[in-house]
Amino acid sequence: MKASFYSIGRSFLDRSCHSAFLFLFFVFVSCPLMGQVLQKKVVTREDYPQWHYMDAEAISDDGNWISYRNYYSSTDSLFVKHRRSAQLYSFAKGKDGAFVANHFVCHTPDSIVHIISLKNGVERKLRNVKTFTVSKAFIVASEYGKIGNLLSVYTLDGVLLRTETEVESFSVSPDTKLMAVAVKKENAYQVLLINMEDIKKQKIIAESEKRGPFLNPSWSNDSKAIAFMNYDEKESQLFYYDLGEKKLLTFSTNDVKFPQTMNLIPSRKLTIAKNNKRVFFKIKQRKEFDIERKENDVQVWNAADKHIYPRHIVTEGYSKNPKQAMWEPETGSFLQITDSIQPYGAFPDNESFALTFNAKDYEPQSKSVPDKDLYIRNLGTGQSKLVLRRHVGGEYNLLASRNGKYICYFKEGQWYVYNIAQGTHGLISGNLPYTLSVESDTEKEEIGYGNPGWTTEGECLLYDQFDIWKVQSDGSNPVRLTNGREQGIIFRIVAQSKEQTQTIADRIFTNGEFDLNSSLLLSARAVDYSYNGFYLLKPGKGMTKICYVNKSVTGIMKSERGDYAWVEEAVDEPRRIMVAKVGGKANSVVESNAHHKKFNWTKLQMIHYTNVKGESLQGLLYYPSGYDKNKRYPMIVHLYEKQSYQRHSYVNPKMNNGDGFNISNLTAKGYFVLLPDITYEVGNVGFSALDCVEAAVKEVKKLALIDDAKIGLIGHSFGGNETDFIITQSNLFACAVAGAATTNYLSSYLSVAQILGIPNFFKMEYGQARMKLSPYENMEWYLKNSPVMHAANVNTPLLSWTGLKDPQVEPRQSFEFYMALRRLGKTHILLAYPNEGHGMGKKENAIDLTTKIEEWFDHYLKGMNAPTWK
Repeated sequence: MKASFYSIGRSFLDRSCHSAFLFLFFVFVSCPLMGQVLQKKVVTREDYPQWHYMDAEAISDDGNWISYRNYYSSTDSLFVKHRRSAQLYSFAKGKDGAFVANHFVCHTPDSIVHIISLKNGVERKLRNVKTFTVSKAFIVASEYGKIGNLLSVYTLDGVLLRTETEVESFSVSPDTKLMAVAVKKENAYQVLLINMEDIKKQKIIAESEKRGPFLNPSWSNDSKAIAFMNYDEKESQLFYYDLGEKKLLTFSTNDVKFPQTMNLIPSRKLTIAKNNKRVFFKIKQRKEFDIERKENDVQVWNAADKHIYPRHIVTEGYSKNPKQAMWEPETGSFLQITDSIQPYGAFPDNESFALTFNAKDYEPQSKSVPDKDLYIRNLGTGQSKLVLRRHVGGEYNLLASRNGKYICYFKEGQWYVYNIAQGTHGLISGNLPYTLSVESDTEKEEIGYGNPGWTTEGECLLYDQFDIWKVQSDGSNPVRLTNGREQGIIFRIVAQSKEQTQTIADRIFTNGEFDLNSSLLLSARAVDYSYNGFYLLKPGKGMTKICYVNKSVTGIMKSERGDYAWVEEAVDEPRRIMVAKVGGKANSVVESNAHHKKFNWTKLQMIHYTNVKGESLQGLLYYPSGYDKNKRYPMIVHLYEKQSYQRHSYVNPKMNNGDGFNISNLTAKGYFVLLPDITYEVGNVGFSALDCVEAAVKEVKKLALIDDAKIGLIGHSFGGNETDFIITQSNLFACAVAGAATTNYLSSYLSVAQILGIPNFFKMEYGQARMKLSPYENMEWYLKNSPVMHAANVNTPLLSWTGLKDPQVEPRQSFEFYMALRRLGKTHILLAYPNEGHGMGKKENAIDLTTKIEEWFDHYLKGMNAPTWK
């Protein structure tokens, strides 16, 4: 030890001169580097066009290529990149991109289909293409022709195999071996059956000289049958061709079984049942039977009507909306499945039964999704039977199984199953130890965490708050497939095929089907939205992590080789595409906005605070880019319920903002931006928001970062309502901005929801207003939560805005508050945008709104000159 100290002392003297030289050398050498760090740019409005939004689209079968799209301010481009080399292809405004058999194919607005060989880089182009479809052997292109439409078949190398002229429509069979083409030949219409494996071979399976063109060729799932139609105002026809029997069967709308007031809908697709015995299609009332209403007709609003006048005239008592129908080619049987009494319905198993209901059963009422009686209709006998009486809740609380055996429904916090064959109901979730209801203060009825579907073995899959459960169809033997509860992770199944995907048809949901002998892809999210990712649930082996990081993770894709690709981002990290194998190291393949590194950027701090009820809440505090700890900055508080889920969102600076708010714009201009979480007490939402927001701001003040006298407030829609209410109760804010805000709960309650054409009762009772009661049951709640009733208390300069064609919040709501503040002599400006809706749809208006909002804040929070428009 002594020798060591002695050696160090000697060497220090010997090296002193050398060290001095090195010190000076590194000072001079590092100066340029230090300068580069200090010279990071401040983002200005002129820099905004450099930013783009990137999203992944597909991964090639071999996992070597990624396609993705970059969206710029006024355009977009499709890119294809090799994950290891620098090889890159780009297509301005490219669409319909697909990897197929070592090729990439896409379509550009100049009507060109681009075919890139990923092996040798050779590009071939097909010109004058309207639409195309691609398989592993060929491309079928619908093309513009001098006379009629052309249909051409090409190899993947762009070699023309065949062309048909005057094509009306076409469809390739699911096994890609055949193609049905409806054409016009001289004075006759034909349907050709073309052999795709021997392209010159064809067969005419239908021909007509008198009627119009054949339409909508549609294949059976097994490629053994095809259905199509022709349409005429007087007589339309359905056709069914059996490839095995080589037999064409027809059905006419003049058939005595077909309702004479109805006709086929030529734009609707036909569907062939899984057993190939039935054809499903849509019919609609003929125009001559429609009720004609004139502009000057007196409107009759009867309070006892099931629907109010605007909703009623859309369908005229369900007489005008499309109806489901069915034809059995072999027997000639016809059945109208839905009608004006049971107007909504679908056939989940695509074979033996249909579910139907009438949304008006319990009208008039005050929900957005009304209670309903559910019927099951036997497609063989045509008989209907009541399955559920007054079923409550949204559509996701009722789902049919894909195999046609069960109907799952949620009721009083539990999942039940109706066995279709046995006609019996049974509780299926009673043995699960955890609650299955989503906590909600906006819905009157309970909502389940979810039911993704059934296994191929007939077991039901259910969600609790964290995990996935497998339960037998009688509710016995529940097995938890994941272990999220212990880790605070929420696991959900990510559908990877058509069979696994929930579908909806005519308001009837059909569940997915899952083979547990194969791996299931799962999304994973921490309860507080901090960590996100994906796992693989392998049969007999449990879960394996694909990725789970403290970032946002979305858009996962899988190659046939087993590579996974996804998109990551963080507040200070632009979106990038990552690729990895299960359990392997993830590598970045594509990074967006590389110029980001040249600019000062915000950083995020999570703040924690408590409201008066003792609830622990959190908020997102974004720092000014280039933050200087020796300065105090103004702050803008943005409101909209809970926003902490945005903690990893990277926000591009831009002027084209539909609500005029952009975090990155504001932090670049030297503002702190706070997004607080808000929780609510039923009947007291205004004061709940006030409590949570003031508590969050108080917590930020403790950090000694902001100028306490320079705090602004902003919100849109319900956030606008919160903003308007808070400034009637608090003088904490130097200025405020409210967009598309509800300001009078009573007049809003008594208005019409324009999108749905129904009374706005549901929005105030069960929506974000959280009244739960009508004003005639508790008028005090409606008055005390309405900003307009407290307008005399406003001392905060307010900028409001509304779209004059807003279908969600009536512009009248903004004008009521304007009139109140005008009468009271308050500082207020209202911007009213003609031909705009709930947000700015036109780019020029979005830019104008963003500009005005930022100038408003700059004036009141930074002391800049008042804008000229003020």
